[in-house]
Amino acid sequence: MGKRGFTLIELLGVIALLSIITVLAVTSVGGITKNIKRNLLEEKAKVIEESGILFGEDIKGSIINSELTYDNNPCKSFLVSTLVPEYLNKDNDNNCLKEYDTSEKGCIVDPSNEDNYLDQYELIIYYKNKRIKAKLDIDNKLSCR
Repeated sequence: MGKRGFTLIELLGVIALLSIITVLAVTSVGGITKNIKRNLLEEKAKVIEESGILFGEDIKGSIINSELTYDNNPCKSFLVSTLVPEYLNKDNDNNCLKEYDTSEKGCIVDPSNEDNYLDQYELIIYYKNKRIKAKLDIDNKLSCR
């Protein structure tokens, strides 16, 4: 008569193998999610910087004649919220309205950290090589002084 079913050792081996595969899959997906959120932050920062350039073109004279400098170029710094809504759209998230936002202009959420609001970051707008440029100060390392 033939053997029927699996032995306990075989079942435990299959369960251990499935557990290892599950752990590998979960850690891989976690890393992918983190990378996606970081990429979204970088894309959002680019959009904010492009909006800052448009804003800088409109106030070009005050930037060129500024006494402040960034990397030896005339500059001015603004909160990103200055660009909302004329130059930059707010996020469509009603939960992101905060106490500081008395104008109800909305806010711009950091996709890598939903408790972080990009509209409260500084945007450095400067004049270099006959062009207006902008940098978002995500790491609080830039200064316009």
